[in-house]
Amino acid sequence: MCIKTSMSYFILLMVLGNILTIGTGCTQKEVPLVVYAGKGLQSAMEEIKQSFEQRESISISIIYAGSNSLLTTLKNTRKGDIFIPGSSSYIKKAGKLVHTSQYVAHHVPGFIVQANSTKTLRTYSDLLVPGVQIAVGNKDMCAIGKVGEAILSEADPQQTFRSNIVITGSTVNELLGLVIDKEVDAALVWADMLEWKTAKGLVHIAIPDNINKPKEIQVSTLSVSTNPKKAALFANFVATEGRTIFLKHGFSEK
Repeated sequence: MCIKTSMSYFILLMVLGNILTIGTGCTQKEVPLVVYAGKGLQSAMEEIKQSFEQRESISISIIYAGSNSLLTTLKNTRKGDIFIPGSSSYIKKAGKLVHTSQYVAHHVPGFIVQANSTKTLRTYSDLLVPGVQIAVGNKDMCAIGKVGEAILSEADPQQTFRSNIVITGSTVNELLGLVIDKEVDAALVWADMLEWKTAKGLVHIAIPDNINKPKEIQVSTLSVSTNPKKAALFANFVATEGRTIFLKHGFSEK
């Protein structure tokens, strides 16, 4: 089961259009900075947004979606000020649309399961047992989906969970919801998501270091920004004070 890319892209265009319309008829000062952020970064980014707006009196509008969906929207519309995907690989794919980029934190992939699971899922090996239902991300839509495919591609036959995958989701938030609603036994997400209030009652199952693929998060300013000075100010904030906020929300330095 998955949500089609075309539908997600259409929704993103509608959201972007609404944000840009807000500035119509207003002075340039009143137009908010448009930030594209990976869905899995939402908890940290909302706190960063609030802190930055209070300090600088600059409005921020954040569009959350799977990283690849955001990249597609950015390439086709060539509008926006900041790009913060769930993996720096998407910043590289953005090419000349990116003006500058700075390190923020690391995303560490991991599995989440219900703490009271009747299948007694506690270790990575438990997830490989036939009959365990696993959800992963769509590799063409979100960063965690691409990571999942990379892990599977390098895992030896004794470490692969491919045969247990029953659902493919468009965002990491959707994957979290599937475990919360007990539609699957486990989902491959980012370990930092266990810090979310909605993750209460869930536990983390670590992926062996020899196959895991932690991803670097970077904040980038866009060459198509109509507010380059404000965009640079926000990017610097995310890479400095914002880094502490990311760590507070369970992200890693490495």
